[in-house]
Amino acid sequence: MIYDILGEDLYNILHAATEKVKSEKYIRVLAHYDGDGVSSSIILLRVLERLDIKYHLSYIKNLDNEGFRSLYEEESDVLNIIVDAGSSQIPAIADHSNFIVLDHHFYNKTENSGININARDFGINGTRDACGATMAYIFALAADESNKDLFPFFMAGVMADKQDIGGLSGLNKAIYDEYNSYKTHHTLNLEDTISDAITYSIDPFFYGLTGHPEEVKKFLESSGIDPEKNVIDINTDENKTLGNRLALKMLENNVGSDAIKYLEGDVLYFDDIGFSSKELNSIIDGNARIEMQSLPVQYFLGDNSVGNDMVANVKIFKTKLIDYIYRAKSDLKEEKYLRYFYAPESEMAGPIAGAIALYTVKPDKPVIGFNTGTEDIKISSRGSRYSVNRGLNLSEVMKAACAAAGGSGGGHDIAAGGVIPKGREKQFLETANDVIKSQIKII
Repeated sequence: MIYDILGEDLYNILHAATEKVKSEKYIRVLAHYDGDGVSSSIILLRVLERLDIKYHLSYIKNLDNEGFRSLYEEESDVLNIIVDAGSSQIPAIADHSNFIVLDHHFYNKTENSGININARDFGINGTRDACGATMAYIFALAADESNKDLFPFFMAGVMADKQDIGGLSGLNKAIYDEYNSYKTHHTLNLEDTISDAITYSIDPFFYGLTGHPEEVKKFLESSGIDPEKNVIDINTDENKTLGNRLALKMLENNVGSDAIKYLEGDVLYFDDIGFSSKELNSIIDGNARIEMQSLPVQYFLGDNSVGNDMVANVKIFKTKLIDYIYRAKSDLKEEKYLRYFYAPESEMAGPIAGAIALYTVKPDKPVIGFNTGTEDIKISSRGSRYSVNRGLNLSEVMKAACAAAGGSGGGHDIAAGGVIPKGREKQFLETANDVIKSQIKII
């Protein structure tokens, strides 16, 4: 039972929130636009449908106070459930009370009359042990234990937020141990035929192989492995040989231990929805990154007509992202305490920064991506557990550096984002370097 996992305090506030929801006839859901947020929204909408409550889903793309308030006030007269965001945005809607927040990000506590349920307020590490989908799933379980069948979308969110690297921990692990009823296979973290799996692999990203089919062909021939074999069909010896050679390929780029850990993992087979955990994460996150969030939501709410487009979008996303990663890596600027690049699309800055930081450079400095394709500059930053363990907190870096440049930012210690006015990158970088220097004395 979820009560036994959560304890009295967290369970009681979730229960109160579910009771408030059950008393409504119409609810608006505001979800962050990324893979974790979209996974969270699928969970919440499925719950609302089972309660026979009408709903409207909107995505949060602008997290600054003005942008968030504008979005919220489109339907401020009804109950809003805000998921995978919201705690830091409460000051923007402090004069409202008809909202429920399900969040896991760092934030500064503010007096409010709504219901703010943030994992961190209950001693849960929102970077490693709970994501937006975790919060949505425990909300669903508090509403009714029969919602445990929404487990696949909890896992999709966990994977989208990279909280599965090195194995689950904390609340995520407790939920997994209690509610996972699916077959698990420990294998390489790849999908499809071996040739396509490596060619289109972005998590992990194999610098020099990913995006280069001819190089992949040579690599597999020298390994004695049939490129047309499906990853799930290779035998133990082939799995070991391929894994070792891919690990050596990754180490050529001086990557950290987290990158190597992500080379293999537990793959779950969700027979009831027809996808593995790896495939489901790729579908939801891939569609989210090319602004097609609605397709996986429609499909997993029962509209099978969008299935082919939804699946095809994954390869479109990966092809585009692979190109952007190589371009950004070639133009990567190096400073004493950070690295940075300019991204062609705002929705891609995070995945590009994440891939570069995790798979193509030493884990000693965070990677920051600027996007200048909009009126303001959107920024994404990614660090490593190595740097976080030595004091790095990108939430604080982004908060201070964005503020110094006339914007706003925040997030997690290992991954954060923000927005600043155009032309203020220099001020941002100066402050970011200073803050990182104060957090990590020697890099």
